Amino acid sequence: MNSVAEAGVVPDMRARIKALVPAERRVAIRRMLARLKVLSNYGYDARRFLAASSAGRSTDDAERLAAHISMDYHRLEKGMALPSPRYGFGRDVVIRLMRTIARYEREFGTADVTVFARGALAGYRRFNSAKIAPELEATIDRFLSECTSEPCGGVASLTAETLFPFESEAAQRFLLSRHSVRQFDGRPIAHEVLQTAVRIAQQAPSVCNRQSARAFVSTERSKMDDMLRLQNGNRGFGDRLGAVIVVASDMRAFTSMGERNQCWVDGGIFAMSLALALHSLHVGACMLNWSVEPGRDRALRRLLKLDDNYAVITMMGAGYPPDSLVVAASPRRRTESIVSFV
Repeated sequence: MNSVAEAGVVPDMRARIKALVPAERRVAIRRMLARLKVLSNYGYDARRFLAASSAGRSTDDAERLAAHISMDYHRLEKGMALPSPRYGFGRDVVIRLMRTIARYEREFGTADVTVFARGALAGYRRFNSAKIAPELEATIDRFLSECTSEPCGGVASLTAETLFPFESEAAQRFLLSRHSVRQFDGRPIAHEVLQTAVRIAQQAPSVCNRQSARAFVSTERSKMDDMLRLQNGNRGFGDRLGAVIVVASDMRAFTSMGERNQCWVDGGIFAMSLALALHSLHVGACMLNWSVEPGRDRALRRLLKLDDNYAVITMMGAGYPPDSLVVAASPRRRTESIVSFV
């Protein structure tokens, strides 16, 4: 015999324990072990959140510092986008924002986030022209003059027509036409198409516009197969996919314990937007859930060389469907059963 288990010792021991321990006690033990496993899994997530976010450490990293800049410049944008904004609002935010932008550019150089933040400051300066303290105006002007990049950000003026440039009925037909697709013709998807889908999905909302979502995309057959072997819901169609996408969220974007679950919210919204973006490009997609325990999560991280700053939200399979196909009916609950007017 090659092992104790093959000799029948382990099964025999299990049978003896089963005979000695009453059924109710065995159920209680199983429940206790399940609870310990839940706590262990939550501990895995908590340790990584504390290590990645600035909730548990200083802003000693470009992404963590960028999150604080985004929070502050978006405060200015939101203030100016109110129905009746108050002149001079957010003075402390403005001063702090100039300080953090300067620190970021000193340590990491100019980046999109600092250009966007300067744009918000420029918009704030125009909005408050001659209505705030002259010394604050002069400080903002001096700060903005130090950068040669063209600022973008602030607020944009729209009309109802530009906000809704589509026929409502057509838009509803598009949204209702989306299905999870599991039949594909095996054609590869060009990187340009996938890049376009991600660009469209970037319009998804995120907390304070911090844009934590990331898409890790593979169209290489061997790499896709390795990824799919770690996921349990692609059997029967995974080999016909044209791309596999891992949607993740960079937890360095979050700043407080209250945001401990925000990665799943922002990442989930982005994932749905990406599915709709693919649909708009006539690419079928199927969400491949990533409800796994730490061991499998670590295996995917090793495969993709993902560090612990990223929380994996979901995997997604994408591909071109055949001319005719079958999809799961997936009836939805009655709307009345899920909506409550309070």
